[in-house]
Amino acid sequence: MILFLLLSNLYAQIISPQAVEVNFKLESEFVTESDEDPEYLADTQLQHLFGMLHSPEFVESFGLSFEKVEGAGGLQIPAKIKVLTYAEDEKDYIIRYRASGVFLLQKDIAKKLLKAGGLTLPMPYLLDQFYQKKCTDSYYSSFGDFWYFYDPFRKGCEKFGQEPLARDVFITITERTNKKYELKPDLKTIRGDNGNGNKLVISMLNGYADTSRTPDDEGRVTFDEINQYLIESGFKQKRLRRLETSPMYLYEKDIETADGVIKVQIERLLVDTDITAGSKVFAKYFKSAMENSDVIIYSGHSGLGANLDIPSIEAKAGVIHFNQKKKQIAYFDSCSSYSYYLSTFRDIKRRSKIDIITNGLNSYFGSASDVHLALLNHILDVDSSPTWLKILTDMEAPLDGATYLLNVGGI
Repeated sequence: MILFLLLSNLYAQIISPQAVEVNFKLESEFVTESDEDPEYLADTQLQHLFGMLHSPEFVESFGLSFEKVEGAGGLQIPAKIKVLTYAEDEKDYIIRYRASGVFLLQKDIAKKLLKAGGLTLPMPYLLDQFYQKKCTDSYYSSFGDFWYFYDPFRKGCEKFGQEPLARDVFITITERTNKKYELKPDLKTIRGDNGNGNKLVISMLNGYADTSRTPDDEGRVTFDEINQYLIESGFKQKRLRRLETSPMYLYEKDIETADGVIKVQIERLLVDTDITAGSKVFAKYFKSAMENSDVIIYSGHSGLGANLDIPSIEAKAGVIHFNQKKKQIAYFDSCSSYSYYLSTFRDIKRRSKIDIITNGLNSYFGSASDVHLALLNHILDVDSSPTWLKILTDMEAPLDGATYLLNVGGI
C-alpha cells in the first residue's frame, strides 16, 4: 500500500511531497426554508467539510500534530452534485443529493482512510440554524463564513456534530486513477524563447495582510524583504509606480548560459488584492501577468476563493487572453488555493501549458518570502533541472517541519 501511494503521488493529477488526491462520494440530506436552487443549497452543505477537515481534534485523531499539519486537506471545488429528491414539508424543503469529487489529503491520513474505505462525518442537517458565533473564527465570524471556520469537535461546539443539528454521513474514499504528469518542470522552455525572446519575465504580486495604511503590515514586510534580497543578488532596481499604497518595481539582471544571455525581468507589485476593492490596479496587472509572463507568483488572501475569481477579474480588467502556445508556472500562495483555483484555471485555460502550484492548507505571510525565494532560486539557477518534488520540498523547508500541503498540477 505504501509503495502504491508513493507511485500514485508521482503520477496522479498532482505532485506533492506531503499530500495525495483521492476520490470521494457521499449521499446526504438536509432541511432548509430556502427556496434557492437545490443544487446550490446542496453545495452549501457540502462545503462544511472544510471546517471539519481543518479541525485540530480531527487531525490529531490520526496521530498527527496540528502545529505541523493544520488540517487533513481540502475539497477540490466544484464537486459533482446530483439532487436525488426535493420535497416540501409544511414550510421546509427536504433535499437529498449525491456528491462526488476529489479530496487533497495529507498522505498519512489518506493512507488510513483508503485502508478503511472511508469515514463518517457529521454533516449539517438543519442548515438554516447551523451557526453560532463562539464556534467560528473571531474575525471571519459571519454566518456566510461559518462553513470554513467552524469546528464541531471543539469543546463547547459539540452540538454541531450531533442531532438534531447534524446527521452522520459515510464518505467513501477510493484511490484516484493514475494520470501521467511530468516529474520535472520544463524550465528549459520557461528560461528560453517562450514568447518573450531572450527575456525571462517573472511577475510577483504581493497583497496586504490587513491594510496598506500600516507600515509594518506583514504583506508589505514580505514585499520589502524580497526586494532587498534581489538587490543584494545583483539585480538593478527601477521604480515603476510611486504610490505608497500600490508600489511597483522592476528588477533586471543578465544571466550567462552556455546558449547565450538570459535577460531576467522581475516585476513586483504590492497592492490591495481584495476583489471588492474599488481600484482596478490588481485586476489589470493580474490579467497582464497571466497573458505575458513566464512565471507568476501571487501572495495574498484567497478571499475564500473570490480574490482570483476569473469572471470578477475580467469584469474589471477585460477578458484574459491565455496564450495556448506559452509555457507558464504559477504559484497561487493563499489559504486553500488548491480547493479554489486549480479546477477553475483548468476549466478556463483548456489545452494550455501551465503548471499551477497551490496550497492544500492555510499559508501565512510570515513565511512567504522564504517560500517564494526557494521557488525563485530554482527557476534562476540556469544550470539546474530539478524535479517538482525537489522544488516543493525546498519550498516547505523554511516551515520547520510544518506543511501547507504544497502541490503542483498541470492544466
